[in-house]
Amino acid sequence: PPEAFYNEAIHYLNYYQPKEDAAADTKSHALAVDLCLAALTGEGVYNLGQVVSNPILKVLANTPDAWLVELLQACAHGNVQEFKTLCQTTYPAQIASQPALVNMSQQMQEKITLLGLVELVFARPASERTLEFTEIAQGLEIPVEQVEWVIMRAFSVKLMEGIMDQVEGTVHVTWILPRALGTQQMSDLAGRFGEWATKVSKIKDYMQDETPTLTQ
Repeated sequence: PPEAFYNEAIHYLNYYQPKEDAAADTKSHALAVDLCLAALTGEGVYNLGQVVSNPILKVLANTPDAWLVELLQACAHGNVQEFKTLCQTTYPAQIASQPALVNMSQQMQEKITLLGLVELVFARPASERTLEFTEIAQGLEIPVEQVEWVIMRAFSVKLMEGIMDQVEGTVHVTWILPRALGTQQMSDLAGRFGEWATKVSKIKDYMQDETPTLTQ
């Protein structure tokens, strides 16, 4: 199964170095293609950041298979709109030529939907992780009626934890699965840490101004 190949390949790549001449490195090229396919279709494979950042994918640059990296990156970032555009408009013929993607299209769609949900949560500050069903539906481009199932599925595969309120149509997320982050995600996270540090500094200054000086 693709998930078994994926796990073995990730361990193997810890000791494998692609050749500098990418055009002549047919072994690395084949491995990179198979790794992309396994990452996209493997059951339970959600931490795609470790694949996107791996040097092995560079051998696909400027080749007919470079589209696989674009598709994988969109999926890893939980970018539902970009993923849909790549599948339906940009690379439909290339996808149709890959039996693994055609046969596992439903699983692949579920994966991008779940990762899209994780990205919606991750993009919000930790103190503001209560999302409305309508907001999730819009972000994932799915009917509101499907949101509850998507949340339950994300809970069941341990992508996140939280409390869902069907009456209010909201979900409060208390935990999301740690994952390898891309450059943009790291940049966003650094920005949030900067905002947090600024808030802490302001609170500290306020407390110092409001607290009477204690004298002995």
